[in-house]
Order: sequence, then structure tokens, then C-alpha cells
Amino acid sequence: MTAYPVGETALVVNVPSAEPVVGVWRERYDRSAAYGVSAHVTVLAPFLRRDRLDDAVMAELRQLFAAREPFDVRFERTARFPGLLYLAPQPDTALRELTDLVVRRWPEAPPYGGKYGEVVPHLTVADTDDADTLAAIEAALTLPVTARASGVTLLVFDGTAWRAEAFFPLGELPPTEFAFPGPLRDKLVAAILSGEKTATTGLPADYEHSGDPLPSAGQWGAVVDSNGRPAALIETVEVRVLPIRAVDDAFAQAEGEGYATAAEWRAVHERFWQGPEMTAFLGHTPVIDDDTLVVTERFRVLERF
Repeated sequence: MTAYPVGETALVVNVPSAEPVVGVWRERYDRSAAYGVSAHVTVLAPFLRRDRLDDAVMAELRQLFAAREPFDVRFERTARFPGLLYLAPQPDTALRELTDLVVRRWPEAPPYGGKYGEVVPHLTVADTDDADTLAAIEAALTLPVTARASGVTLLVFDGTAWRAEAFFPLGELPPTEFAFPGPLRDKLVAAILSGEKTATTGLPADYEHSGDPLPSAGQWGAVVDSNGRPAALIETVEVRVLPIRAVDDAFAQAEGEGYATAAEWRAVHERFWQGPEMTAFLGHTPVIDDDTLVVTERFRVLERF
């Protein structure tokens, strides 16, 4: 007998920025983590069984969620249900609205099978009847955690693990561009599709000049090629703003462009940032020294188009 019925489904909002805070505890005290579910807030579980999710249902889900806009959420306090410790999202209004949206359309799939009354959005940290353990975990958590809710993920239990089967963006999926159109962009997009590239770096001035906010964990974007065609859906899992001297070898290697060391990575990036295309884009040649701030971003591919 499996922990969950085969073919059971769930709709969730992933919270990758919470993983460094709660991951170690979830692995020990949240059974869903052992079956492949990352830190999340549940929108609806269980949803319709997998054999009921035909093309029409999937299209309607996509349309429902596309009519909503992405939103920011902050987890700055813990709370409890009997035997369960969780992070409380604030505000939780948009999360409640997502649940209501789906339940109004499919009332035959009430939250948690109708087991509970009011649905309280939450991010489970630990599920145990040991009150002392919950208190110790609560004291060890470093809060707040902030996140961007950009979409809803459909999970399906296949008898062994929960698998992400579909992704439904909130609002219009923004394009994500790497470098300028041309051979370099095509090389980077290929590295993303192959899984070699899981990180990227930018200058704050680039975002400021474009009028774009800095990326945030949980943000989704459509990677576009040199012709503007979507190639992949990616999710940002970590963002840090730090002096360029603090970029280490591991991050340089994660950029997937063949760098062995941070020194190699920096030399190539300085040439790009001070090259003619970036100079023309910014209207000036940026000065790069050890204290120059850079925006480092780690991401994962959710779906290839």
C-alpha cells in the first residue's frame, strides 16, 4: 500500500526560497518531502484524479490561473495545527482566492476531501505529535522568507513519487532574455535546455536601465531564443546581490559556460559588460572593480517547449 493513492493530484504553489530554511526539517518530519514534494503552499489537494484531467480540464485550469496576477508573499511567523508546525503566509488573501477559484469550478473536489472546515494557507515544516520537537524546530527557524508566487504546479502521484506534470502561470508569462540576440544567446539557451546552465549573473544597472525589478525566488519566465521564440519555462530559486569578488568557483561552474574558476568567469563577464553591445544599451561603459555589485541568480527548468 502506498502513502497516497495512485493517480491522486494536487495543485500547489512552490516556495523555493523556503528550502534553505525548512528543507532539513521537512525531510525528517513531512512525509510529502520523502515523495518528492518541495516546500510549497497547497492550493487544492486532492484535486481531480489524473484520469479525469483531459485536454478540456487542463485548458480551463490554464485559463483560470492566467486570469490572476503573480503576487509576493512573506513568511515571517510560525503557527500550528494539532501536531503540525507551519509557516504562515502574509498576506494570504491571494492564496485563498486561488483555492476558491478552483473549488467554485470543481465543487466535487473540496479541499482535503472535505475533512476540514476553513482552509488556512500554510507551508508545512513538520508533522509530529512530539510537542518538544516542534518547539525545537520552531526555535531553529530563521525568518522571514519572502517569495514570488508566479504560477501553480500540478502534481500527480505515480505510485512512487509526486511528479510535476503541468505548470500554469499566473498572468502573462514574461520573456526572459539571456545576452543579446545572436550566437551567444543561442549558446546560452542550448546550455539551459541541456541542463548545463542553472545560474546567471547581471548588473543592477541593466535592470535599472530596462525598468525591470530585480528577479526574486519563485519567479517564472519564458526563456526566449534569438528569434524571440519561447524555449523553456524556468523558475528562479535563489537571488543574491553581492560584490563581484564574492562570486565563487561553484557559482561560476553553475553558469554552464565552461568556467573552471571564478577568475575565468569574471574575465569573460567583464569583457561582455564593458563590450560595445552593453555600452550601447546602457549609454555608458560600466566600471567594474572588486566592489561592483552583481545580481546572481540560480534557476531550474520546469518545462521545455
